[in-house]
Amino acid sequence: MSYINTTFTHGNGPYSRCIEWAVSANDVREERGLERLQIVVPLVYPGIQEDIMKAEIENNVSENFLEKHPDEIWLDGGQGELLEKLMFKGKDYKEHLKFLAENYSDVETEMWEHLDGVREIERLYQSSFQKGLDKRILEEIDLRDCSFQLGLNNRIQTGLPNQFYTAGGAGPFDELLRRAYLEEWMDRDIDIIDVFSVARKMIKSQRIIFSNEPGVFSYDKARRLGVNEVLTPPFIHPPKENNTELSGKGIYFLETGIEGIMESDIYDAIGDFGMRIYGVNDLGPSQINNPNIVAQYARAGWSSVWLSQLSEKGFISPAYQEGDDPEMIFNERSMRDLGLGAIIEDNAHDALEKSLELSESVGKYNAKLKAKYGTLDGIRYTAEKVVDCLED
Repeated sequence: MSYINTTFTHGNGPYSRCIEWAVSANDVREERGLERLQIVVPLVYPGIQEDIMKAEIENNVSENFLEKHPDEIWLDGGQGELLEKLMFKGKDYKEHLKFLAENYSDVETEMWEHLDGVREIERLYQSSFQKGLDKRILEEIDLRDCSFQLGLNNRIQTGLPNQFYTAGGAGPFDELLRRAYLEEWMDRDIDIIDVFSVARKMIKSQRIIFSNEPGVFSYDKARRLGVNEVLTPPFIHPPKENNTELSGKGIYFLETGIEGIMESDIYDAIGDFGMRIYGVNDLGPSQINNPNIVAQYARAGWSSVWLSQLSEKGFISPAYQEGDDPEMIFNERSMRDLGLGAIIEDNAHDALEKSLELSESVGKYNAKLKAKYGTLDGIRYTAEKVVDCLED
C-alpha cells in the first residue's frame, strides 16, 4: 500500500509540523477525490514523541482526528533509531557537524537498506480499551511503496521518490552552513568540504524546496530564490483562541527539546521577568493564544517565533550562545529587522517591555502576509502545492 514518508531535523517542533503537513496533504487529496494515504513517522524520541504528537494533532488538527482516522499515522522505530544518530545533541554544534561529516555515509547506507524492504511499524492511535491492555497495534509495510516524502529541514537523504523539503524557517541547510562559514561562525578546523557534501545530499532531488516568510534570511533583502525554491507563509497552523483558565497574566516558557542546550544556562533569565511563568504543564505550545499569556520566552527557532507572531504576543529570546546552532544568529537578525521579538541583552524585564511594544504592530505585518499569500496557514499552503505538483 502506498504511503507518505516523513523525515525531519532535531527537536519536538519539526516532527509535529511534519505530521500536520502530511495530514493536510491527505485532506487536500481527499477533497480532490483521491484516497488518504498512510503516514509513516520515524520514532526518534520513544516515550516522549508519541505523547507530543497526539497532543499537537488534537490541538492543531482536530480533537477526534485519531479516532476518525485510526489507521493513518504509523511509527517506524527502525527509521527513528537511524535518524537519531544524526540529530544535534550536546552543547557544541561544531562537534555535531564533525560527527555528520565522519558518520553520515554509514548511516545513510543503513537507512537505504531499512527502506528497501518489508518492515514492522506501530500504529500511533490506541483506543482506551487497547491502552488498558497495553496492547500495541503492529503492521508490516513494504517501505519501497512510498508515494512521496515530506521533509522538514532533513537530516538524511532517503532516496525515496517524490521528495519535498520545507526549511521550517531555517533556510536550505547547505546555504545556512555556507553563510555561517563565510562569516566565521563555524570553526575553520572542520572539514568544510565534507560537511557541505553532506548538507547538499540532504536537499538533493527535492521536487520543491519550500522556504518560509518570515524566516532565517528575511533580513537579507538581496537574497534570490533558488530554481526550485518557493516561498510560503509561516509553516504552522495559526493557533486557535484558547480559553483555558489561568491564575493571572504571565509569560509562556517553552524549553527546547534539544539535549545539551536544555541543560545549559541559556534560560537563566527565567526568574527575572517579574511575572507568572507558565509552561507545557499548563498549556501546550499551540495553545498560547490565551488572553492571560502576554508573551513567550523561548529559543529563537521559527516554530516558536511564529506562534507568538500569529497570536500577536510578545516574543523574547535568550541571546545566541557559542556552541549553539548558527541558525540562531541569523534568526536573531531577521527577528530584529522585522520587529518580531526582543533578545535579552542585559535586562530581562527591559526585553519583556520591548517585546510587548513590538507585538502591537505585528498585526499589520500579518495582514501584509495574508494579502500576499491568501492565507497565514503555511502548512495548508504547502500541502496544496505538493498535491498540485504530483497531479501535474
